[in-house]
Amino acid sequence: MRSNAPRRSAYDIVILGGGPAGCATALALRQRGVSGVLVAESGHYEADRVGESIPPDTRLLLQELGLWEDFLNEKHDPCLGSCSSWGNSELGYNDFLFNPYGNGWHLDRRRFNAFLASKGAQGGAEVCTGTRFKNGERLGNDGFRLQLSTDDGATQTVDARFVVDATGMRAVFARSRGAKKQFLDLLICVYGFFELPEASAFSRMTMLEAVEYGWWYAAKLPNRRLAAAVASDSAFIKNAGLRKQHHWLAGLAETRHVADLLADCRFIEDSLLVCPTPSFLLDRVAGDRWLAVGDAASAYDPIAAQGIHKSLSDGLQAAEVIVAFLGGDAKPLDAYRSSVATRFEHYLNVRNYFYGLEKRWPDSPFWKRRYQRTAL
Repeated sequence: MRSNAPRRSAYDIVILGGGPAGCATALALRQRGVSGVLVAESGHYEADRVGESIPPDTRLLLQELGLWEDFLNEKHDPCLGSCSSWGNSELGYNDFLFNPYGNGWHLDRRRFNAFLASKGAQGGAEVCTGTRFKNGERLGNDGFRLQLSTDDGATQTVDARFVVDATGMRAVFARSRGAKKQFLDLLICVYGFFELPEASAFSRMTMLEAVEYGWWYAAKLPNRRLAAAVASDSAFIKNAGLRKQHHWLAGLAETRHVADLLADCRFIEDSLLVCPTPSFLLDRVAGDRWLAVGDAASAYDPIAAQGIHKSLSDGLQAAEVIVAFLGGDAKPLDAYRSSVATRFEHYLNVRNYFYGLEKRWPDSPFWKRRYQRTAL
């Protein structure tokens, strides 16, 4: 998508960020009859994104957003479940064969994000790309005046009765309002990408393999590609040189299951991508005339595989809260704060349980750190 500046100087809602959380919020607002919705996205939906698998019950959220049939027509690859070497050296399986919602999906994230943005625009929201939040100030009780910058260096001022921070883990607007991240963990993931041979019948399941210093992950992507990643603490990633291709490939070769899975695949040279993946919750996910959604409000360990699901769910709930607020009822803002915190606590309990299952390396710094049950 090309850059396009906002067409108006005032909006009911300005959504900063056009990823899944921001677009879901825009779609849900338009469904509820809210006009004057601007989505300001800093990118252009052109750069490749790390893929993500979504669970079967994401179908319910896509249906609620009115996107299910169109999503199916996008032809993302089915995900039939997962297998893992976790807690012992053999693979265990968790498939979706008997799941009432069917299979999950391996997403082409670039295409999925662009799809959501196009649906938001078709639904009546104004979607501007190459547009990012610069700064903002309160307009008394009337909302905010925002400074937005564009790729060409221009600055445009827009007024908003309500602001949604969907800027991802940067949470730039929420932090400008004084919100702080409560960090619970920080993993570094280093991804590499492979091409599948033409005759490959590669598994449609994700794979997870625990190792002494963390874990490895592999999953099929659309267009005959595959992503593999190592997750560990920053110090180990640095000391083991896992940001460098030859060390990363050597570490992969030492795995038992992931290496076998990729034996016939061709590594794409210079494809390594380093991603910090923190677990945090904002101490304030909402304030007067603003709230945060998706990874701007809370970020989960990638092992939870809940990022997209959480973003769509946040967007749907945020729309209900905003509609109520604009109608004179501010109480749902408190309910939203409580809901985000409760879901984060549930995620944390599941995460603590899952990491606690792996007991093979009790003296490993990585696992010792994660045996300690973290809490808010």
